[in-house]
Amino acid sequence: MKLSESLKKWETLGLNEKTEVCKLHLSELIIAKGDHEYGITAAYNDILEGNKSRTPDVPIQVCWLREENKFLITDGLHRLTQFLLEGKLEYLCEIDWTGYTFACGVPAPNNRFMFKEVKTIYATKHFT
Repeated sequence: MKLSESLKKWETLGLNEKTEVCKLHLSELIIAKGDHEYGITAAYNDILEGNKSRTPDVPIQVCWLREENKFLITDGLHRLTQFLLEGKLEYLCEIDWTGYTFACGVPAPNNRFMFKEVKTIYATKHFT
């Protein structure tokens, strides 16, 4: 999404503290890598242990970050991880357009999950 489009959404939705539900591509998201306790690493380990998302049909919660014109995931890493393992690259997200978040810290660039798009994603374990 272009910055000009994002700023219009911020003016109409963010300033009024309203959210919007729409699809976002993986490339638009900021995802914390984390470790065994938080981030996508923890979510992946949970899924390997059989702990899937308890809310698979709920949109992923994101907050638009004005400085980067990207969306920080604030809730839904297990859903995202499951979708990635299924090969999905677009996700239904509920966007908080206020432009900042106090709920989650913005991960440093060296602690972000970076995904290079490939045609097929291979899981190391079969999930049922």
